[in-house]
Amino acid sequence: MKEVTGAATPVSTNQSTAVGEGNIVSEDLVVRYGRVTALDHFSVEVPKGIVGLLGPNGSGKSTFIKAVLGLLKPQQGKVTVAGFDSIQDRLSIRDRIGYMPEHDCLIESMTGVELVSYMGRIAGMSKSDSIPRSHEVLDFVGLTEQRYRPISTYSTGMKQRIKLAQAIVHDPSIIFLDEPTSGMDPQGREEMLELIGRIAASDKSILLSSHILHDVEKVCKKVIIISNGKAVTQGDIDALLTQGNERKRMVVRGQPEALRLFIMQLSKELEVVSASEEFKQFTVVIVNREGSARIFEMAQSSGVQIRSYLPERFTLEDVFIDAVKEVR
Repeated sequence: MKEVTGAATPVSTNQSTAVGEGNIVSEDLVVRYGRVTALDHFSVEVPKGIVGLLGPNGSGKSTFIKAVLGLLKPQQGKVTVAGFDSIQDRLSIRDRIGYMPEHDCLIESMTGVELVSYMGRIAGMSKSDSIPRSHEVLDFVGLTEQRYRPISTYSTGMKQRIKLAQAIVHDPSIIFLDEPTSGMDPQGREEMLELIGRIAASDKSILLSSHILHDVEKVCKKVIIISNGKAVTQGDIDALLTQGNERKRMVVRGQPEALRLFIMQLSKELEVVSASEEFKQFTVVIVNREGSARIFEMAQSSGVQIRSYLPERFTLEDVFIDAVKEVR
């Protein structure tokens, strides 16, 4: 597994310690379907807050969620949720979890308030509690005016909102969100991400699975990347995107000949990852584990001006592609 300094936390073999650190803890989990290994010694720790769960199709994400819910028994290892064992305490775990599915599985003949209150009762709420609570969560997700309309008349964005409402109606402490912004327009996506952030602020744990990596990067503090049944990368997103700040991006300006001489001198002392020229300036990415004083000296002696010198920041897509590529 790729390690990032200060980002990834190893899973403790001591349960009391692990539960104190993370809300969902998977330890050395192995799940096989016949000859196919879906999870291969899979160890992760999911803390409170919004955590992105990423991976290619068939990587093991759905199997992990099923293992958390106790829907399958692993051949090796275990999963605990807030101290509860996923097999021995599966009903206690399910009471604490809300799930927003990717695909529509709504009863379209029902109105919004009927569906949400119905799902609340399935989760164990009484009728007298589920109805007022349904109105509360429908107000929260922005379906105040549409609550009495049949779901068959809802737009894609409205259906995403009501799926979120039914996932939180019973006030779960852990919420699985599967492609929560799928099919939504840009404004709807922004509003959905804002709702997710507000839910997380109430001390909830949210595991967000999405192929829209920009959304994950925007709202998640941590990420887990799965490939071929293994947790290939996990940790703080900021640490993953800066990669320890050893890579620097700088913009230098000057005459063409002076710029070329500066790049040549730079490449003799440091690793130059890339250099592109445009409008009498270069954008250069270097690996520099030392200070910047020597670079500014070279620039001055070459007659060029450094306009900016900043840590190189990757996108989550860069990190994802790199992590998945390493295990193929």
